[in-house]
Amino acid sequence: MANWTEKQKQKYARFQEILEIGKQRYVEAGGNPKHYRAGFKGQDYLTDEERKEANRIMRQMFGISIANGYVSCQGRSWQLPENSPLDKKQLEADS
Repeated sequence: MANWTEKQKQKYARFQEILEIGKQRYVEAGGNPKHYRAGFKGQDYLTDEERKEANRIMRQMFGISIANGYVSCQGRSWQLPENSPLDKKQLEADS
C-alpha cells in the first residue's frame, strides 16, 4: 500500500467503508462481528448496489478483468467454464 497512488488509496478506503457498512448491519442484527462474511450474498448484509460497487472497486484495484471467456489477473489468465455466469455478467456490463 506504500506505493499506491492517492486514487488507489481512495478506492481502497471506499471498499473498506462498504464492508464496514455490511458488518455494522450484521452486528445490529445480532451477529458476532468475528463471524462476518464479506462478499457472500445473503450473508454480507450489503445491498446489491453496494456489493456491485465493492466488486467493481476490487476488480479495478487488483487488475481483474473478464473478456472473451477468460479471466485475467496479475499477468495470468484462465479460461472460464462453458456457459459461465461470469462471462454473461461481463457481457451485460459491457452493453
